[in-house]
Amino acid sequence: MTDIQIPVMVEKEINALIETKYYPSISEAVKDAFRTLFATKPALKIISAVHLYSNNEVSISKAAEIAGVSIEEFKEILASRGVKREIYPDERIDENVKMILERRV
Repeated sequence: MTDIQIPVMVEKEINALIETKYYPSISEAVKDAFRTLFATKPALKIISAVHLYSNNEVSISKAAEIAGVSIEEFKEILASRGVKREIYPDERIDENVKMILERRV
């Protein structure tokens, strides 16, 4: 992840929360900040999920989970944004079919 620049006063405020043991680390403070951000602006979760899915970084089920919607709702979101779903065959299915067919012979 890229280092970020934060204003000096914000850094002091975060450090105050850590020093007073409100948060155990900067990482935990940042996680909480983003949980709050996504809770107050749920559209950001959808934007993030669509981007991750579009870049093949997560599956459709994981993207739906990130967005906080069902898989069917996420499919509708993708369609409404013009994102085409690409379905890649699972090589394990071909292997399983082959094994089943070999057992029948």
